[in-house]
Amino acid sequence: MKQGADNYVAAGFGKEFAWLDLANSIEWNGYGKLTDHLDDSTWAAHIVKRWNLASTLPRPVPLAQLIALRALLRRMADKLIAGETIDERDLSALNSYLNVPVRVKLFQRQNGVHSELVPLHFGWPWILSRIAASFAEMLALNRPDRLKYCPNEGCKWIFYDRTKANTRRWCNDRTCGNRDRVRRSRNRGKETPRTKSSKSG
Repeated sequence: MKQGADNYVAAGFGKEFAWLDLANSIEWNGYGKLTDHLDDSTWAAHIVKRWNLASTLPRPVPLAQLIALRALLRRMADKLIAGETIDERDLSALNSYLNVPVRVKLFQRQNGVHSELVPLHFGWPWILSRIAASFAEMLALNRPDRLKYCPNEGCKWIFYDRTKANTRRWCNDRTCGNRDRVRRSRNRGKETPRTKSSKSG
């Protein structure tokens, strides 16, 4: 994936939850080739900007903490997709990311005054807490059946199915979905000569 902001969205990021972007930052291309987007320093800037997690990217980027949170998120997603209960240890770990000092601040908006939680210190602890909070927000929807893995074995992308009937199958119908259709079409083409041969015999 090219690292421009438009390409970030075109590649499937920035559309569902911030935590999904981090979880899918270790990405297989549909053919089993692995790319770790955290190896590119600009990728962290895209997730921060896309989800409005900070006005500027704090430096340095805590790569080890991002990797640890990603592993935690994928582990909990594995449990939910398998229909299992999230471990108390993992919930405790998620809570540790959420535990940042905040205060309530009032803001004047066009439709009135609103209160928001703002951190006492802007920085990576706050950013990580917001990514973790997006997972908690998904849990609050109480629809673990909508969390799925792309069935393309070479992909492993996680997505949240927002279709009304919960029938979405692929992470992206134009990539993995289309590859499956092409693969099945080729397989049918290979079977046709053998079928004709067996009938003629």
